[in-house]
Amino acid sequence: MKKRLALILSLAMVAVLAFTGCSKPAEPAAPAAGGETPAATEGFVFERKIELVCPWGSGGGADTTLRAFASALEKEIGVPVVVNNVEGGGGVQGSEYLQKQPADGYSYQIGTQSLLVVNLQKLMSFDWAAETVPVVKLVHDTNIIVAAKDAPFNNLKELVEYAKANPGTVKAGVLTITGVDALMVAQTFELAGVEIPLVAFNNGAELNAAILGGHISLAVAGPAETKGLIESGDMKGIVAGAENRLSILPDVETTTENGIDSLLGPMRGIFAKKGTPEEAIKAFSEAATRAAASQEFQDFLKNNALDQRPAFAPYDEFQGIWAEQVTTVQGLYDKYVAK
Repeated sequence: MKKRLALILSLAMVAVLAFTGCSKPAEPAAPAAGGETPAATEGFVFERKIELVCPWGSGGGADTTLRAFASALEKEIGVPVVVNNVEGGGGVQGSEYLQKQPADGYSYQIGTQSLLVVNLQKLMSFDWAAETVPVVKLVHDTNIIVAAKDAPFNNLKELVEYAKANPGTVKAGVLTITGVDALMVAQTFELAGVEIPLVAFNNGAELNAAILGGHISLAVAGPAETKGLIESGDMKGIVAGAENRLSILPDVETTTENGIDSLLGPMRGIFAKKGTPEEAIKAFSEAATRAAASQEFQDFLKNNALDQRPAFAPYDEFQGIWAEQVTTVQGLYDKYVAK
């Protein structure tokens, strides 16, 4: 009888516990105060397509670099990445276009030191240097001074001697009188002790045609554009504005070899509109770092002689690198343009 009573009491206790919920599984923890997400999912997540603006026409160095990068970036960032060429005004139109887009982390542009020169000339409706944020550095290209195949000189020393003996007969073609190419030419020849007048052309095709036709003595271009023409004998490589000889043009001497400190070349980077969320910029930089390390982008660098100088730099490093370029360009502008 006592055993039966104990069993009945035990069953009653279990029933009470079940009814009061003491055996109920624990519920998930409530979200943190303020709706914050757990640490494992913190950070900016891209949810729609990203637009990369190229403020210059298709086919140029900036455009080809941007398209190679966009293809690699799309594979890493998880959303479509589109390139939009908004050309005009030497980069003004595309830069103005970016400023009209929301600063939400989905719009960026490629830029070079040429935009700093344009900005110093106050050709934009805003202060480009102050209203954009350097996000990542993609490449640092080299400027090469080339000559017509029949030019009576083969290197920088011979060019300087000829120009001094024949004042005003040697002219250098550039794409913009106040661009990075023009600043490099002006600095090189000033340090070499000779004055070479500059002639502006509308595009690279016109400039190449003028050189090939013998209508102008010199031109400034990148190694990728000139390699084939130099190797075929249609042009002569006079001097590269570089620290070391280029692997794809080993016979072209450098400014450094000639004791001339003239190394300015197009540094192409990605920029965001000021006010873009910091977390979006950092997320972009992280994806860009992976894209830049991809075999696809590395092959592009090698095939276009863009692996001669330190190329990619992430957000935290690019800040200091770009600040140095701002100072350098300001000095060259004051010396050769604003004088």
